[in-house]
Amino acid sequence: MLEWASLLGRSDVREAEGPASPDVAKPTASPIALALGGGAARGWAHIGVLRALQEAKIEIGMIAGTSIGALVGGCYLAGKLDELEEFARSLTRRRIFFFFDLQFRGSGLLGGMRLANLMQQHMNGLLIEDLPKPFVCVATEIRTGHEIWLSSGSLITAMRASYALPGVFEPVNTNKRVLVDGALVNPVPVSVCRAYEQRLVVAVNLHYDLFGRAAVIKHSAGELVVDHSSPAERFSADSRSKETRLGIMGVMVEAFNIIQDRISRARMAGDPPDLALLPKLGHIGLTDFHRADEAIQLGYEATKAQIGELARLQSVLG
Repeated sequence: MLEWASLLGRSDVREAEGPASPDVAKPTASPIALALGGGAARGWAHIGVLRALQEAKIEIGMIAGTSIGALVGGCYLAGKLDELEEFARSLTRRRIFFFFDLQFRGSGLLGGMRLANLMQQHMNGLLIEDLPKPFVCVATEIRTGHEIWLSSGSLITAMRASYALPGVFEPVNTNKRVLVDGALVNPVPVSVCRAYEQRLVVAVNLHYDLFGRAAVIKHSAGELVVDHSSPAERFSADSRSKETRLGIMGVMVEAFNIIQDRISRARMAGDPPDLALLPKLGHIGLTDFHRADEAIQLGYEATKAQIGELARLQSVLG
């Protein structure tokens, strides 16, 4: 053993073994494809997700976005994430009603033109094909139910179409198609990233802890209860009760919550991502846009907790 060690120390033996191998450069980690799901006000969590990925220096190769996921993803690739975050954090209950202008005519309760004008100030004339990475907004054609992938043309129009929640925002009429929120057909667009042949797909699902798995409950139908009380009496009763009346908007929002949750579970079961980021946002309502600080932080924390796993996947799939 000692004799072998002494031979290793001799220069002639080292030369016979060949020159020392140069340092081999480590292969760069493969970029990830992000599928940013819908969720209205919960979508501010996407900002926190992107901040955590930036901090970890994880490269993003493409983004597919549905609804608010399209808005955040588009602003990120356009270099306007700082402006969007500043806007989100500045929202109060009163400012929400200012930007989401209420209307009683047309196809939606909210016109959204003030919000669109704000986007025009920062991204006027910007085309999707001008972005540094591939970007797809998912929308739904209201007349046919077709899933529409907007991958070229006006960035602002594509984002508006993707978040046009039926009955709430006006549909977007573009190129002879009437488009509404993409969450009706593909709430978390993993399939879009797969179609673009991305190796590592990371999905952000904003409805993970909202309802849980679907349940079938056997129930007996009792007598129909009709509330004959006056509006003043109902208001007084509601103020004393922990349960509040849903109202028209509340029914629409809860129904849309159920639709998004069930469709996203079904589609992700058939075409799962390589990694799912699941911020716990069930306590934030679809219309709680004034809670951006909380949503952004929850998105950031959920992503930071998965950075190690994401790095492992990059090494395996890269």
